[in-house]
Amino acid sequence: MHTLSKSNRPIRLAIALQGGGSHGAFTWGVLDRLLQEPAFEIVGISGTSAGAMNAAVLADGLRRGGADEARQALEHYWNDVGSLPGYASFEAPALFGAERTWHLEHNPVFLWQEMLTRICSPYESNPFNYHPLRSLLGRIDFEGLRGDPRAARLFICATNVRTGLRRVFENHELSADVLLASAALPQVYQAVEIGGEHYWDGAYTGNPALAPLYLGTEASDVIVVGINPIVRGEVPRTARAISDRIGEISFNSSFMGEVAAIAFFEELMQSRPADPRFRRLFVHGIGDEALGAFGASSKMNNHPEFLRHLHEIGRRAAEQWLAEHRNAIGNRSTVDLSGLAPTRHGSLIGPSIIKHRHEVKT
Repeated sequence: MHTLSKSNRPIRLAIALQGGGSHGAFTWGVLDRLLQEPAFEIVGISGTSAGAMNAAVLADGLRRGGADEARQALEHYWNDVGSLPGYASFEAPALFGAERTWHLEHNPVFLWQEMLTRICSPYESNPFNYHPLRSLLGRIDFEGLRGDPRAARLFICATNVRTGLRRVFENHELSADVLLASAALPQVYQAVEIGGEHYWDGAYTGNPALAPLYLGTEASDVIVVGINPIVRGEVPRTARAISDRIGEISFNSSFMGEVAAIAFFEELMQSRPADPRFRRLFVHGIGDEALGAFGASSKMNNHPEFLRHLHEIGRRAAEQWLAEHRNAIGNRSTVDLSGLAPTRHGSLIGPSIIKHRHEVKT
């Protein structure tokens, strides 16, 4: 049974999509399921890195032909990502009966390139500035997204190399370069020049940005699709595990700050008389602990079987979330913000923002 707003109009949703390389296929699965809900209208999308790609493909599909077109567009995009040459092509086949791990920690080509990034910059190792995703972005009608006022509002994050500040690109500025800037890992790709400034991956400053969804849309709810673990149960002890955890903390830090600001604002709204200048924004999160179990190197694995596996995990995560929380949309937050306000316990971090529920063998 679908839940509609009191006016019998679809509930306006904003979607916030984290970056995380191939793990963006998990987000594809979540979106694939959410797009089957006629009670929801996606009016705003914030995305970073792989989340930016998903955001643009989603918005373009919605503008062209609605939810069904968006689902097809996302499927075509990720099928094409899986057809690109990747590290898995150089991986030794798993022994009979052994489970696939999907990480690349023993892949010789991955290890060689990882070592190369510590010696050479992308200006030396990739002098022609080749980016495999550029050819896949030609399918997006950027002109349509820039000029159509009915299109979902897009907010794409990148990091200004010179100032270190976040830059949020909106519909009227969209281009393939904007998406590639949002996904430009400094060790792998040259900084992308846009308007005389140079940009790196947006995950350093907004993974993803939440404030624009409140300020720039009329959404009543925001669903954050998380693919970077926030909480880890164990202290990392190997060099790789330590490096991976540093990356997770750094890519989540700006996001946690924005969630803390929302929590603080929520407290003010509840403790003071209603102010017509402000509105509530209900916060929800969909994630899965299996993503953390795959390991950070699996974010570089574009094997088509792995992408399909992630898609199925995403669909199941969304299905379970809807079964538990569908009626909360438009009515209340399903993320517990009570321990996240900066005034509480002197800490920005309370309970996990994205609840990870499913246990999937990796």
